Amino acid sequence: MKVVVSTLNAKYIHSSLALAYLEEACHSDNWELETFEFTINDKLDHIMTSLYRSQPDVLCFSTYIWNIEETLSLCQDFKKISPQCLIILGGPEVSYDAATVLQEHPCIDYIVRGEGEITLCQLLGQILEEKDIDEVKGITYRYQGQVMENPDRPLITELGSLPSPFRRDFTPYKDRVIYYESSRGCPFNCSYCLSSTARGVRFFPMERVKEELQYLLKYELREIKLVDRTFNCNEKRAREIMQFIAEQGSSTRVHLEICADLLSDEFIAFLGKLPADVFNFEIGIQSTCPEALQAVHRVSHWETLRQNILQLRSFNNIHLHLDLIAGLPYESYTSFQDSFNNVFSLQPHMLQLGFLKLLKGSEIYRQHYEHGYRFQTRPPYQVLANNYISYDEIIKLQQIEEVLNRYYNKNIVPGTIAYAINKVYHGNAFAFFEDFALYWEENELFGRGHRRVKEYDILLNFLNFRWPDRKKEWNELIKYDFLYHNLPHPFPQGIERLEPDGAGDLLNTRLQDQAFLSSLPGDWADSRYNIRKHLHLEYFIFDPISLTFLEQPLPLIFVYHPVKKKAVGVINEAGDRLIADLYNNNQTNYKIFCQS
Repeated sequence: MKVVVSTLNAKYIHSSLALAYLEEACHSDNWELETFEFTINDKLDHIMTSLYRSQPDVLCFSTYIWNIEETLSLCQDFKKISPQCLIILGGPEVSYDAATVLQEHPCIDYIVRGEGEITLCQLLGQILEEKDIDEVKGITYRYQGQVMENPDRPLITELGSLPSPFRRDFTPYKDRVIYYESSRGCPFNCSYCLSSTARGVRFFPMERVKEELQYLLKYELREIKLVDRTFNCNEKRAREIMQFIAEQGSSTRVHLEICADLLSDEFIAFLGKLPADVFNFEIGIQSTCPEALQAVHRVSHWETLRQNILQLRSFNNIHLHLDLIAGLPYESYTSFQDSFNNVFSLQPHMLQLGFLKLLKGSEIYRQHYEHGYRFQTRPPYQVLANNYISYDEIIKLQQIEEVLNRYYNKNIVPGTIAYAINKVYHGNAFAFFEDFALYWEENELFGRGHRRVKEYDILLNFLNFRWPDRKKEWNELIKYDFLYHNLPHPFPQGIERLEPDGAGDLLNTRLQDQAFLSSLPGDWADSRYNIRKHLHLEYFIFDPISLTFLEQPLPLIFVYHPVKKKAVGVINEAGDRLIADLYNNNQTNYKIFCQS
């Protein structure tokens, strides 16, 4: 019997943790097992061809909100060309309405509900031996024209009994994100989350976790993303794992989802001593509206949360990704502005403005009539409106999300945004992005592709249109942001530039200065010709560091990394080399790290 287990990932850089576990759990000498990972961007014809040529007797798919429609389409077509092939679906997108899926899609033969490692292996054994399946817990199937549901399978209590999927060659995954779990379940009961359907947290054995992480970290992967719902629910355990990861000295980034208001003073002190650029923290704040949080059973202490995150931010060693959810019960457009500004004030490296999804199986899905929810019929079942926020307001938030992602989350104009919000919008970040999004809409900029250099021109045009009395400041700030984060060619068309007489003399002088040359990165400062390719001289009449106008134009030399194509330093006329932390736009964050 030939068994194929497959899924469609959301992106090429992603990998499937479910498939990895199923492949190991279902390994048997009694059948041939093959796995296929595709993406939702692959052509369905290509996927069909690959699956058909494998000639499976049993075809299994892991399904989620991002791939269910493509998966069902594949199943319908595959059944037409291979009617004898049995098709099995599993995953959260079919676990909570399995009977309905079977009734609406005759091409599907079985659905595995919940955790699938034991269930799928047992089901395959029964199919192979042509035995009754009424004793296989956790499946829904068709029998004599009727849809049958066997009792649920209890959760796997001893996770260490599962065979490890992390003892293979991960060389092909070097540029991809590897998903990992050190636990399953969540201690909380948020009504919009499927993790709330199973109470409690189960942990994999610590020695196994360390062994697997050590093995993965040796591959210097792009990122290991732990899918533990609340990684620090057991602080002692979390600290031990993080300490172990830090000691490995790997260049791999490790992404963790944490609850920041659970952090103790001791744990925060420990986090402050960790090496930089190892950990990414995703912190789900979701809202700061007490009524909204109470409605979704989310316990949060904003002041504790705020203080803890500000401490983490001050360490500057952990990338902070903070989440908001629009469309929660009792949160209006106006109160969401407060949530946005509260979270933005923490200056996260990334602020994700997400929208509530009414997932099948979640409590809020069952309660949607109570709050007047209207949501998408098709996946991802995103909120359209409710009793507290209109669809017009949801559209505005979606537009704000786009400009937020383009400009703030990609960190292309940190100094300009900080200056605009602090000096012009009086600290109201939401008002800035709302105003900017309105400009995009009025100028029909949404729904079109824009090159990076064009995005700078759009921002400059908006600021000049909205605040024309500050044109000189906008020009200089955007010019600095552009040069710091991009190579100078091509240059945004709208930016005005200065070219004083003898402008090139300073750069030539620096190239003759041995102290200056020796301060540059040694991997490419091997000849004046190579050095010159990585330098750019620009003059400013408004100092982007002190945020003051100058009596004389200020020359700054931008030093570019040869691979990353962004500045690694800026050198002033005194020869001081400056690294700028523009996230806070505070001149105390500018520090001289090299002097000639």
